[in-house]
Amino acid sequence: MSKSVFEMMRERKDNLLILAEKAAGYGWLPEKPQTGSGNNNNIISLQEIKEKIENDTLVIGVIGQMKCGKSTFLNAFVFEDDVLPAASTPMTAALSVIKYGEKKRLVAEFYSKDEWEEQKMQASRSLEDINDNLEISKIKAAQDLVKSSIKLGNSLDSFLGKNQEDDLDNLIEYVGAEGKYVSITKSVTIYYPKDYLKGVEIVDTPGFNDPIVSREERTKDFLKKADAVLMMLYAGRLFDDTDRDIIFNNVRQCGIGKVLIGINKYDKPYCDETNPQSEDQIKEYVVNEIRRACRNCNDDTLNEILKEAEPIPLSAEMALLSCLPMSKISASEQYSGYWKRHCENFGITTQAEMKQYSHINNVAEAIYSLVLKEKDKILFAKPINAILAAGNKKKADIEKDLAITKEKIEALLLPDNELDDKEEALSKANKRITRKIDSLEEDIESELKQVIKKGKNDLEDIVDSSFSKMNNIVENEWPVTKDYDYIKPKLKTEKDTLHCRKLKRETQEIADLGKRKIDACLNEFFVDAEDILMRFLPDFNSKNFIKTIKNQIELEICEEDLFNPEAEDEEDRFGIMDFLDSVIDGYTLGLSHVVMNIVFHNDDVAVVKEELNKIRFSFNPTPYLESAFHSKEVILDTIRQKFITELLEPLQVQINEIRGAKDNKVNEIEKLKEHRSSLEHELSSITEQMETMNADSLR
Repeated sequence: MSKSVFEMMRERKDNLLILAEKAAGYGWLPEKPQTGSGNNNNIISLQEIKEKIENDTLVIGVIGQMKCGKSTFLNAFVFEDDVLPAASTPMTAALSVIKYGEKKRLVAEFYSKDEWEEQKMQASRSLEDINDNLEISKIKAAQDLVKSSIKLGNSLDSFLGKNQEDDLDNLIEYVGAEGKYVSITKSVTIYYPKDYLKGVEIVDTPGFNDPIVSREERTKDFLKKADAVLMMLYAGRLFDDTDRDIIFNNVRQCGIGKVLIGINKYDKPYCDETNPQSEDQIKEYVVNEIRRACRNCNDDTLNEILKEAEPIPLSAEMALLSCLPMSKISASEQYSGYWKRHCENFGITTQAEMKQYSHINNVAEAIYSLVLKEKDKILFAKPINAILAAGNKKKADIEKDLAITKEKIEALLLPDNELDDKEEALSKANKRITRKIDSLEEDIESELKQVIKKGKNDLEDIVDSSFSKMNNIVENEWPVTKDYDYIKPKLKTEKDTLHCRKLKRETQEIADLGKRKIDACLNEFFVDAEDILMRFLPDFNSKNFIKTIKNQIELEICEEDLFNPEAEDEEDRFGIMDFLDSVIDGYTLGLSHVVMNIVFHNDDVAVVKEELNKIRFSFNPTPYLESAFHSKEVILDTIRQKFITELLEPLQVQINEIRGAKDNKVNEIEKLKEHRSSLEHELSSITEQMETMNADSLR
């Protein structure tokens, strides 16, 4: 991969813009969105395509524990320079967001006053009687941060809750171990003037044992919207307890198919003199450890997330050396030492070879492939389909106009008795097509009722299963510990799994089933409709006409998200998650004592179970399922419009016009022949345009 993933995405965007501008030049697309009642109001405009391309943001998250090489990887992958300092402690691991800017600069976000008070409370906790390593690390990190804040003196309060812009050269003051502002820095946004970063956000996440809950939540929010997530492991410490914690407590929220596994510093075990390991052995070890952890945790969801995430060995250090100027490497004792070691280990003599052995291109290709899965439909496929559909529509309009013109010429030449026969044939075609459309509507309604009924049962079973697990945790695990904080994360994990994975996956399956059923009904209708047109309009090009309608319906399905539950991905589509959060957090009326009260513990168990069951039995997916398919009316309206309003009715009106034009038949035929010639020229021109645009769209 000679180009970076960002350059390739930028190139695709630019090619799409060129395609859209060419389509506008052909007259397929309006320059601006159309308003009012016009024939082109449902056609996407050039302005809308441009806005969509430029406003869409590609988000890539990088996660992993301290010292796994995230900063070095990002320096090589994004900057091709040593911009980011390595985060050596939890104290320095602020969330960093990298995006395009016209000049190099940073904007630091400081903790609010409440968040800083939370920090100080965490730091004041005693380490005695705490056996949880995660809690111990949080307390120690908070203590380090509070201790470091002394350097701000009395000015500390003046920074809290504010943002501060600074030169990028001063980044170390915000994320360096000795930085002036490191103790109060919540996140840093880095603006960098590389064109390929336009529309891109790279998120360098801190460790998940963050002493500030709000910072950890910010990390999780970024990961939820990420198009790709790279989990970085360290080859010298493969898949330890911290890695397991990151994957089991955080990766599950990232979404199926979004996780890549990178094994950084693979050169260490690979070049080990006493026990060298091949790349396949390194990968196999990680795969086995992940599978073992999944089995031990009995987590089918995590298995689904990671089953296609083939680990990728890499060396971020070698990748950075491959792109730094050799003068910079020579001037640095550290870099020159790294260079010498890698050259000796791999027999490297050039930076090109250094890049090859770093395997950074393997990571880039994997990210690019993963990103395309996420972005292809929304960012590229939809606009391209809309552009080509606009061309097809214009072509179809010309073909329809040409067909009607030819019909009119032939009709003008017909004797009255044959004209009567033609009028009768059109009337029969209209009635039969109308009956077929009515039958299509009934068939679709019947099929969707069955889909909704099955979907309701399947969704209820999924909810019942999850709520049974939560009730089991409350009933069997809480009484043992008498500590609600112990079971609360487990309840939240099950809730998140239900919301983000189980319901999401099932609604997608229901949507796919509904689409298949509707497709089957449409295919049957189109076969019958084509037979009717061929019988009663033998000279009309029925195949092309129906093909155009099929293309338009496919576009409308894509544009309207008729069958795509992802359109509501960020919403609580079933209306139970907010209530469930309230119960788990103990905020629901009647649960004010749930978290701490041990004396009335059995009562608390009963109250929580009662509240959970109330939510469980209030779950009713039917309204959502019915609304998910309500846009089927768009399909039926399109079919009525195309067959009846735009084809058959104009031909019937034309018969009456011809009867009144008999006296001036010769002149009318000449005009129609001229119009026919003009339409044939237009058809030839747009056919060539379509061939060119179809070829360009495949680039």
